[in-house]
Amino acid sequence: MLERLKDGLTNFRNVTYEKYKHLYHDLEQEQHPHTLFIACSDSRVNPERLLDSQPGEIFMVRNIANTVPAYELSQNDPTTVASIEFAVEVLGVKEIIICGHSNCGGCAAAISGQENLTHIPFTQHYLKPLESVKEKLEAHNSFPDENAKATQMEHMNVIEQVDHLKSYPNIRKRLESGTLEIEGWHYDIKSGNVFIYDETTQSFLKSEEYQSVQ
Repeated sequence: MLERLKDGLTNFRNVTYEKYKHLYHDLEQEQHPHTLFIACSDSRVNPERLLDSQPGEIFMVRNIANTVPAYELSQNDPTTVASIEFAVEVLGVKEIIICGHSNCGGCAAAISGQENLTHIPFTQHYLKPLESVKEKLEAHNSFPDENAKATQMEHMNVIEQVDHLKSYPNIRKRLESGTLEIEGWHYDIKSGNVFIYDETTQSFLKSEEYQSVQ
């Protein structure tokens, strides 16, 4: 075991666990998270720190490029779909957040093209659905630089995954009844800013701006 992992375990047991001991005791038998957070597997994205959340608050799904298969393709990723189903049907979460991020390797790989992923065939297959997002991206006007293009791809991917999520009948039913909300986020690693997609303006607003118009 890496020394860093050993140190982390020791600190958790002696410091973090002791701080939240009563909370962990309460959570022993059941959980009642209020939010399902669907994020990229990227090591730089830390939902707990981002949300300043405590154990038991956030139910998480993580995969490459924070993807959700459309309802008609749900069998393509049963792990993600089953996790969403459990969070909604059993845990009764009130909100689902799909969170993309800057410098996303999955989105960058999709932009570069399937032909450049032959050395990682499982990843190549997994990212195939992002081809449709890439096609929409390339149908847009030219971009001032590659960074702008990458950011737009990440934004469009978040919107696409939100749309996929809304294609599930049980999700749609809860949205219509007002018992569930869905938001699309984009986390900028360098600045620490989170941008939230506003369907009214069809743009990503800094979290502070988004909150002020809600």
